Amino acid sequence: MHIKLKLLACIAGLASLYNCTSKPTVTALCERDTRGNYILKWEIFPEADNVPAEIFISDNDSVFPSTPSITVNSNDYIAMIDNVSDSIEKRKYFRLKIGGTVSNIITNRFFELDSIQNFRDIGGYITNDNRTIRWGKIFRSGSFYRMTDHDSMELSKLGIKTVIDLRSEDVKRNVLDKFKSANNVRIPISMKGYGSISQKVMDGQFLRGDAIIYTQDTYKDMVNNFAREYAHFFDYLCDPNNYPVVFHCYLGKDQSGLATYFLLRALDVPMDIIEDDYMGSAIGINRTKLVRDADSLSESRQEALTMLTKTDLSYLKYGISCIREKSGSIDEYMLNELRLTPEKRKRLKEILLH
Repeated sequence: MHIKLKLLACIAGLASLYNCTSKPTVTALCERDTRGNYILKWEIFPEADNVPAEIFISDNDSVFPSTPSITVNSNDYIAMIDNVSDSIEKRKYFRLKIGGTVSNIITNRFFELDSIQNFRDIGGYITNDNRTIRWGKIFRSGSFYRMTDHDSMELSKLGIKTVIDLRSEDVKRNVLDKFKSANNVRIPISMKGYGSISQKVMDGQFLRGDAIIYTQDTYKDMVNNFAREYAHFFDYLCDPNNYPVVFHCYLGKDQSGLATYFLLRALDVPMDIIEDDYMGSAIGINRTKLVRDADSLSESRQEALTMLTKTDLSYLKYGISCIREKSGSIDEYMLNELRLTPEKRKRLKEILLH
């Protein structure tokens, strides 16, 4: 009995030593409210009571001050940073230090714009070899067609130099996007887009099942018939002089979704993160902004609209199955169809990772 008590005391002592000396895992994210304030949220494992959470703030995602800008209690799990500074036009980046552990660099991923759907930064993701995609270098988005002055101003703040329009070939010349401060590049992917079927939805001639078949056909079409266009897309991404870059399609979920899949895979981002990014369109798309009085449509029309604008991982997986059917593997397709050679992938990593 005495020996057991000594053993238990020893185990308890080791556990206490472990809790005192081991560093916690810190997971953090950042959002931005309508007033431009930053909302930081974090989780700690294992939890630690009354440990300072030091917040470091920078205008550059590569350089941070040596002393924290703000210190709060780690058990608050949330902090609001007022967007008040001498450099109010510059986007803010953050790192948290809790219990000796420094978080990844974070900032807001999504942008609330007047008429541009699903505009978001692809930065901040961690690769398999523990490198990070630079923030503020490459963005994905929905169409700029109805861009307001406010939207244009927000893009100017981000310093966008190249806009790549991936919308389908049936987009009429008079509705092509023009962000005058950037180089506008047109690389149409897929034959027919949402514009050709929107009226059918409104007329009740395009139902839920039609929307599913249409989206699957779109992914098969992109994979089988537009590899050359995607290869051309990567030619632009391999030139550092084109950055910051934004690429977009109608809603930023299909042509752009497949483009992002190829890009993140080329950068060696884990598949679970790629899937999370793909599903981010479910947050970025607001269907009530797409069709006036959408909620007043008949049930069948609402179902068709919902399926047409829905972000479903099964569509990406269907596209991947089409890639494997065509080339045998994803890597073979990216090498032979998209011309993403080891040299090009290395170039992408040099530009986009740190």
